[in-house]
Amino acid sequence: MSQSFTLFRLQQVDGQLDKARARLREIERMLSDNEEIRKADQELLDSEQKLVEAARVLQNAEWEVRELSIKIEQAETALYGGKIKNPKELQELQNESAALKRYLAVLEDRQLEAMIAHEEAQSEYEQAKRSQASAHSIVELRAAALNNEKQEILKDVLSLEGERLAIVSGIPESNILLYEQLRKQRGGIAVARVVDRTCSACGSTLSSALLNSAQLPNQISRCSACNRILYSG
Repeated sequence: MSQSFTLFRLQQVDGQLDKARARLREIERMLSDNEEIRKADQELLDSEQKLVEAARVLQNAEWEVRELSIKIEQAETALYGGKIKNPKELQELQNESAALKRYLAVLEDRQLEAMIAHEEAQSEYEQAKRSQASAHSIVELRAAALNNEKQEILKDVLSLEGERLAIVSGIPESNILLYEQLRKQRGGIAVARVVDRTCSACGSTLSSALLNSAQLPNQISRCSACNRILYSG
């Protein structure tokens, strides 16, 4: 088996390993990305705080209406109870009662607005709870799928690493060093196939002498343009 073929096969395995390891890194990034959960949790917290504030406002409005209704009832009792005989006092009490009733109408309008705001806040809170539950469910399902994929890739990586060790054992150390150096320098492509008398990596036309040299089983031939190892195929 020619050295160029062995190095080409090693490159194929390394390419698969690079792809698998890149996917593993991507999976880890996706598993650690909890932005959806953080967003849903924050929206629920915000809606909960809004609901609490709306409940407080409604409670205050109800209390004000209740307190004023008591005052009106007391004024009405005094007005029609027969204990007050003085016409001036009766007129003042009647005016006070009328003013309290007018203000009660204002407070009741505020109470109605507070009730509507509270209902809206309650609805938003319930929607936020559903959204949070949905976000957690989606993330959990995705995490399960990603973890399953991760396990499958790890199996592939283990198999590829074993295959790589077997390939490397048949390659002289000097050729391995050259291959590793070229992979770093040439974007992971250290070995280029010869296609139609050209280097498939850089597209340069190869001389007849170089083509013949690339076909020799124990000869390492390199492209005169890009310096990659040539594999005649």
